[in-house]
Amino acid sequence: MALITIFINHVSGNVLEQVTHKNFGFSDAADLFVMFAGYAAAAAYFSRYEIGQRLAVSLKVASRAVKLYTTHLALVVLGGAVFALGVIRTGDFGLFSVIALEPLMMDPAEALVSAVTLSYQPGFLNILPLYFVLIGMLPLLLHLASRSLSVAVALSAALYTAAGLTGTNLPAYPMPGGWFFNPLSWQFLFVIGFALGARRNRRGAAMPCHRGAWYAALAYLLLALVVMRGPGLPPAGWIPFLPDLLTVPEKQFLSVPRLLHVLALCYVVAHSPLQGWARGLPRHHPLSMMGRHSLPVFCTGLVVSITGVALKQTGFGGPVFDIAYVTAGIATQMLVASMLSLAEKRRGAGPSTLPAAAQPS
Repeated sequence: MALITIFINHVSGNVLEQVTHKNFGFSDAADLFVMFAGYAAAAAYFSRYEIGQRLAVSLKVASRAVKLYTTHLALVVLGGAVFALGVIRTGDFGLFSVIALEPLMMDPAEALVSAVTLSYQPGFLNILPLYFVLIGMLPLLLHLASRSLSVAVALSAALYTAAGLTGTNLPAYPMPGGWFFNPLSWQFLFVIGFALGARRNRRGAAMPCHRGAWYAALAYLLLALVVMRGPGLPPAGWIPFLPDLLTVPEKQFLSVPRLLHVLALCYVVAHSPLQGWARGLPRHHPLSMMGRHSLPVFCTGLVVSITGVALKQTGFGGPVFDIAYVTAGIATQMLVASMLSLAEKRRGAGPSTLPAAAQPS
């Protein structure tokens, strides 16, 4: 479901965007994606790493990182081509500004160098660079966690806190402001997901259910709902004597209110009937297949969503178009997942996943 929600949100301004969960709480599908990715990484690699297959696992992770990197660069080119076609058809060079493609068109040489070094990330094309960094750090995380999972989480928390309090981020160029998803902050959510996955491998359960904790998490979700449907997010500095990291739901540095929201959401859902429903999905269910092939499905969704944004900027729109386009886009993602599952079955090999955002749902 996280992949579907990300796709809906990326077709900016469509009517269905208003019913995704980002409008009812402090977090959105990107938070779920990163956390599930950490969980899936533990499921895919940690047991093998612990039993001594360290070199094989590290090489596999490196191969995955290279795949993510090259995929991201291909998507930058495709995204630029989609909007360039829109400019050719309309003559409106302002279209390039919709997803921050101006540098790629105004100074291609500089923008290409910046894109290759990941310091330039056009709009909607900023989560794969984050994922590349997270997968790149995975061998270190595996090494630390195999010795002490608690120490690994503590070090991650320390880095998260330091980055948030000091405003430290990786540089962005030529666009100002640093990375949209600051890896120094978002790595903490990935590590939390990894720790839960490792705990499940070792103990059979990621997190036991405690009635009091469940109701506290539910209460926090309801509070976030009231805030989002009522006054909206508080402004920066609304509590002068506390840092914004602790008081303002914010995406770039994954502030504490936002982090707590995604953790509360996962905890409530994990100990609700929804979890039983998700576990009961057959292997051939569209959501299961999308989870197993999340990288190609995600990339398909990105291309389709960017195309949808370009179409909406060039005269298409309205509720009927929005619903039809989003439905067709989701169907396309499901078709891609189905075709890949069929190919996987025919060759008798394992799936090619992200690792799969832990079957993101």
